[in-house]
Amino acid sequence: MLAQKTCAAPVVRPAALRAPVAVRPLTRKPVQVRASSSPQQQQQQTTQKVAAATAVSTLALAAAPAAQAAQEAFMVAEGEPFIVQVGWAAVCVMFSFSLSLVVWGRSGM
Repeated sequence: MLAQKTCAAPVVRPAALRAPVAVRPLTRKPVQVRASSSPQQQQQQTTQKVAAATAVSTLALAAAPAAQAAQEAFMVAEGEPFIVQVGWAAVCVMFSFSLSLVVWGRSGM
C-alpha cells in the first residue's frame, strides 16, 4: 500500500512582518501615428523589393554551376583501376567489421 504524504500547512506571516508593496500609478504612453507613405515612397519600396528578388535569383542561378564543379572535383573513384576500388572497399569493410566486433564484445556498451 502506498504511503500518503502529508503536507505542512503554509506559513502565514502577520501583516506587520510582511514587506510593504509599492504601488505604481498607471501611466500611459502617447501613441505615435505614422503618416501614410506617399506614392513616391511606395514606388521606391517596390523598386527595392524587385532589386532584392533579382539579386537572390541571380545568386541561385550562379550557384548551380559552382555546385556541379565542386561535385566533379570531389569524385573519388574517377579513373582508378578496379583493383584499387576493391582494395579501398575491403579496407572500409574491415574497419566497420572491427568496430562491430568491439561493440558486440562489450555487449553494446
